[in-house]
Amino acid sequence: MNAPVDALVIASRNPAKVNEFRRLLARSPWRVVALDDVPEGADVELVEPGPDYAANAVAKAVAASLATSLPTLGDDSGIEVEALHGWPGPTSARWLGPDASDADRLRGLIEEVSRRSPDDRRVRYVAAVAVARPGGEPVVAHGTCDGVLVEPRGTGGFGYDPGFLSSDLGVTFGEAGDTQKDAVSHRARALRRLAESGVLTPPDP
Repeated sequence: MNAPVDALVIASRNPAKVNEFRRLLARSPWRVVALDDVPEGADVELVEPGPDYAANAVAKAVAASLATSLPTLGDDSGIEVEALHGWPGPTSARWLGPDASDADRLRGLIEEVSRRSPDDRRVRYVAAVAVARPGGEPVVAHGTCDGVLVEPRGTGGFGYDPGFLSSDLGVTFGEAGDTQKDAVSHRARALRRLAESGVLTPPDP
């Protein structure tokens, strides 16, 4: 497809994450486009050089923007266990190996916390969201939300959501509806900060 001039490319190949950004940006002036829906996006390698969320988000946004010549949003996020000094953090999607599923990683995290910090299950979600535009410097914003790690509840969301008991909602993100989650999630809060910076304002036609 040929992307419209007010397109914002999402530098992710995770369909659930792309759908979440579509919801979060539904009222914005942008037309949200998945990376693989742009002809030049198919060959983009989305690397995460680290060492932190911001560096990973910027790397993905810049790579996709350079390839597509369009404004691009990249993100990196993770779950941090308070008693384990923020582990697994930016390695949340990789710490159990490349073949692990979301359910595998959640079960593995529950087992690690049960073994290493059974009396302290406080966690938080962290997200860094970056917007890169051709010829411009990337802009980054962060968002967090607090919770407690619990046995999985609900089938909504993705990643660690069924085990993340939200302090704001009193239910897990797996139990929450999209509207509930989108009001308090780490990505939603990061996007609101980006919007406040003005970087999410499309160019004049």
